Amino acid sequence: MSGNSNKTKHVIRGNFKTGRKTLPSGGNEVISTRVGYLPPLKAPPIRKRKDMIPERIYNFQVPPDPIRANDIKKYIHAEVVVVGAGIAGLSAALSAAEAGVKTILLEKMATVQARGHDNAFIGSRLQEKLGIKIDKDEIIRNLMRYGANKPDQRLIRMWAEGSGKTADWLLDMTDAAGLEVIINHYPPPPAFNNATEYYPQYPVTHHCHNERLIANCLLDNVSKKGVVTYFRTSAKQLLRKKKDRITGVIAQNAAGEYLQFNAAKAVVLCTGDYGNNAEMMAKYCPQSSYLASMIPTSTGDGHMMAMWIGAVMEPGPHTPMIHGPAGPLLSSAFLQVNLLGERFQNEDVPIQSNVNAVERQPGGMIWQVFDSKYPEELPYHGIGLGKIIIATEKVQHDVAKVAIMADSIVELAVKMKLPVETFKATVKRYNKLARSGKDLDFGKRPDRLSPVDSPPYYAGKSGYSLLAVMGGLNVNQKLQPLDKDWNVIPGLYLAGNTMGNRFAVDYPTMCPGLSHGMAIHFGRIAGLNAVSQK
Repeated sequence: MSGNSNKTKHVIRGNFKTGRKTLPSGGNEVISTRVGYLPPLKAPPIRKRKDMIPERIYNFQVPPDPIRANDIKKYIHAEVVVVGAGIAGLSAALSAAEAGVKTILLEKMATVQARGHDNAFIGSRLQEKLGIKIDKDEIIRNLMRYGANKPDQRLIRMWAEGSGKTADWLLDMTDAAGLEVIINHYPPPPAFNNATEYYPQYPVTHHCHNERLIANCLLDNVSKKGVVTYFRTSAKQLLRKKKDRITGVIAQNAAGEYLQFNAAKAVVLCTGDYGNNAEMMAKYCPQSSYLASMIPTSTGDGHMMAMWIGAVMEPGPHTPMIHGPAGPLLSSAFLQVNLLGERFQNEDVPIQSNVNAVERQPGGMIWQVFDSKYPEELPYHGIGLGKIIIATEKVQHDVAKVAIMADSIVELAVKMKLPVETFKATVKRYNKLARSGKDLDFGKRPDRLSPVDSPPYYAGKSGYSLLAVMGGLNVNQKLQPLDKDWNVIPGLYLAGNTMGNRFAVDYPTMCPGLSHGMAIHFGRIAGLNAVSQK
């Protein structure tokens, strides 16, 4: 069969003065290649379908009636009002107060909000001390690739270029408080080589034992700077007349009284995600709407208040953060089988990617299978979120406590309640591939093909949870929300999970703690920008 491709010759002339072209020969190059069909060079018009089904209007999209002035119990005045006392809001309030303006912080719960223990930054003094050098452009490219080029690369670069300074700002406080912060999984095991990893991992994770320690440290500094914090005070409505700037926020305290907080400069919304709002999940993150959020307070308060005054949500579906162990050894790359007793994937994937595959298996769960050699094999299973590098005494105790154990594969299958013959055949096939050094079924690298042949044998179930939804409102590079015409809504700034266009498709775990690192960094920047609001 012959095609219509044409063989063409084209001379490329090197420009050695400008250095714009580097040619292999050191001189001029002649390209001789076959050129197939090219589409028309004039862009075709975008064809929109005429039978598109109208989107449902949910209750949360309908603005409530304005709270009446007669119902306001008290008026409180400040220059900057920050809503939400998570790590983003605390960072915003502190940076605003450090700039010398009167700042108020509102939080609907009785104390600060924090979870986890990782914060991702690039270029901190701790990294410099350890000799860690990171190619920022490489990380930016990989984050954009992971998000199918949908995130706003300008925002990603803001974090990559500026988060080192924010990290040092935070380390000044944690050092003074005596909190230990380490770079997690550094140095990596000798067997680890990022250049050979299908999913790269970067040493950006500033790990603290508990993120609540970080939040309380921030709160201590917020208080020292004179910020007045109103706990058990839930923001209800932003104040805006027509298209003027935001002038404040009305909130309700534990006694049911309405308080009006007037902001001479700006309001900063750092109210977290909307994972516990069923309607918002149905509209913006339907693929994960069946999961209950781990954070009951994540009801999308800030998203809704901003949309009621004209802000626009970034296009969906939004990115869920769903983490969970593949089994007792978390996300280590040991054999996995589904409820049919069959292997179904290359197990050497990040923790979130593993959940994606598990969700699509019968019953939405799987088993992780390994044997008594696991302590020696763990250092070869890579690093990253959910990886166990060393089988400490505690790890071995916990494995013995939660895993099913058996002295034979048949006994293990019976305890797992799997089809015995299918499971036996799966293990036999897997061991054969492991001994041959080539995974003909799924392409897993040889050093992570750990044969299951040394009793006792172990197995444990998978599990996963919805931690947060990474969808937010359209913002510019000053972290100001934009309306439907892409105009700035003055007097309002966003940080944390109210801020959109950071993630898309799936949450990347190549930089563990990225969501937290961005929350702290953009919170700090939002606070500083709010101060400069005129």
